[in-house]
Amino acid sequence: MLSRLQIRVRNRRLGRRRYALFSSLNSSVFAHSILGCVFVLLIIEMMYPQPHHGMAFDRYISHNAKLMPAALRDDALTVMLARDGTIYFGGARVANEDLPERLRLRLRSSAQHKVFLVVDQRAKFWDVSVVLDDVRRAGIWDIAFLTELQVVHK
Repeated sequence: MLSRLQIRVRNRRLGRRRYALFSSLNSSVFAHSILGCVFVLLIIEMMYPQPHHGMAFDRYISHNAKLMPAALRDDALTVMLARDGTIYFGGARVANEDLPERLRLRLRSSAQHKVFLVVDQRAKFWDVSVVLDDVRRAGIWDIAFLTELQVVHK
C-alpha cells in the first residue's frame, strides 16, 4: 500500500470494484506527467521574460546633441532620474538625501569631476531641480545632460 500511490475514483458502473479504477497504474505515470507539465511551464516562462528587467529611460531627443565619449568610461559619474522621480546612481536606487554623500565618495576615486545626468523625458521639472541641487550640494558644478540624437532619414 505504501509502495504505490492509488487514486480512488468512485464509479457506480463498476460495482464492488468501483474504487479500484486507477490501482493498476503505477504512480510513476502520474509523476512523469506532472514533471512534463512543469517542464513545459518552465520553457514558456523562459521564452517570455518579465517586462521589468532593468531600467528603461526614454531620453529626450535633441536636434543638436553632441557625442560624449567620457560618459562611456567606467569611472563616469552617471545619475539617472526615472519618470516617477526615483534616482539611480551607479545602477542602484538612491534616496535624494543620500545622493550628495555617495557622489562625494565616488568623486575621490574618479578622475573626472563631471556628472552625467540621464533624465526620462516624462520626468517632472521639480524632480530634476531636486537632483541638480543634490549634485551641487556635493560640490560638483560640471553637469552634462545625456540625450539621444535625432536620426533623420533621407
